[in-house]
Amino acid sequence: MIRENPSDMMPAGGVCDACGFATVSLAIAACPQCGGVVRPDASNDQRTQMRYQSEYVWFVFLSALDIMLTWVILMSGGSEVNPIADAVIQRFGLSGMVAFKFALVVFVIIMCEWLGRRSDRHGRKIAEWAVAITAIPVVLSFVILIATCL
Repeated sequence: MIRENPSDMMPAGGVCDACGFATVSLAIAACPQCGGVVRPDASNDQRTQMRYQSEYVWFVFLSALDIMLTWVILMSGGSEVNPIADAVIQRFGLSGMVAFKFALVVFVIIMCEWLGRRSDRHGRKIAEWAVAITAIPVVLSFVILIATCL
């Protein structure tokens, strides 16, 4: 049993094999309570790190690029083809579009993390698909902008 300890939140800490006492640092080789061996606390790493960080970076980057390119196209006289996003833009403008897009981003990331804790393979696939699907409107927006500028 691991005792409640403020060091539970420290990612570099350890846990005593014998009594479960959590330490602040792995520099402590012996448990100060029972003298047992202190090993790295693997549970801290799982709680503090996100599973698919590189996919999330691309996902957030492409989502931000999608917002920017959509706004440029709208200001150039174009229109939004997604009816839900169009309704949000019509009612709330740019700030509504940003809030809507990033609410979707947060939802997808939470879904990937939740699913990834049950099946790493499926969580990773969803994260990869999110990146791929988000790249489609970005590429199309670039094509539209390049075609209209020429």
